[in-house]
Amino acid sequence: MSRIQILLSAVLLVFAHNLHAQSETKEQQTPLLTAKDTLLLTLDNNKKFVQHPVKPKQTLFSISKYYSISLEELYEYNPQFRTDPTLKIGTHVKIPLPNLAIKRYKTKKFATAKNVPIYYVVQEGDNLYQICKRNFGMPVDSIVKRNNLKNNNIRPGQMLHVAWMGTEGVKPEWRPARQSTESGALKTKYEQDKLKRKEVDSQGVCFWQKDSKEKGDLYALHREAAIGTVIMIINPMGGRTVYAKVIGRIPDGYERNIEVVLSPEAARKIGAHDPKFFVKVKFLK
Repeated sequence: MSRIQILLSAVLLVFAHNLHAQSETKEQQTPLLTAKDTLLLTLDNNKKFVQHPVKPKQTLFSISKYYSISLEELYEYNPQFRTDPTLKIGTHVKIPLPNLAIKRYKTKKFATAKNVPIYYVVQEGDNLYQICKRNFGMPVDSIVKRNNLKNNNIRPGQMLHVAWMGTEGVKPEWRPARQSTESGALKTKYEQDKLKRKEVDSQGVCFWQKDSKEKGDLYALHREAAIGTVIMIINPMGGRTVYAKVIGRIPDGYERNIEVVLSPEAARKIGAHDPKFFVKVKFLK
């Protein structure tokens, strides 16, 4: 790489970093949820999910960070965002909610202004005992009093106030650790797919969430590489290489010089220190 190219890349990185810092500051000023919001909870194979209501300036990254969920897992439950990651105000994002994030009762330190009410939507075949005892481990009387029910009769579609979640979001330690993606397996898949696809070389800026505590997953967002394929990312500073699975497209709003968005685990494997740095990329078309 020539000296002019290096200087140009450095200027672009500084410019992109400043833009991103400004957008992050604006985003942090607006809490993702407040006590005036409502979370609707559903059950799927005995796993609890909430529907997060999208507000202005929220992104898939900010939502994944708020709920301490990997972007890969978020796409897993919301596959519609893989090809179109643009979030529209008022739409809902399906999020698995760990039991430790669910506050079933008000304690002495409970502050209404710092908690979001959670409502369960009654399904066909539900009964109050099943909802209270099996799903939430609560006495039936607690739900009856909380919802001012005259008796134990409920109907499909009825909303029952069952709990709360803190407005600060979900702590990472409340979620079970996910198994680490094997880099070797991804490399093998890349080499196999290369026999059937055309390999393309590119370069540009790599972005990652430096402050994220997420571990285990090796994934990437890319503008061109086929979703589900594996790409190779090289960090010229040190020569480290990582293979990552493409799980979706780069959202609108990112600078055009952003070539790839990496998971925190993938970025750390190639020695990333800054949230944006120059990389070389090989992908298959």
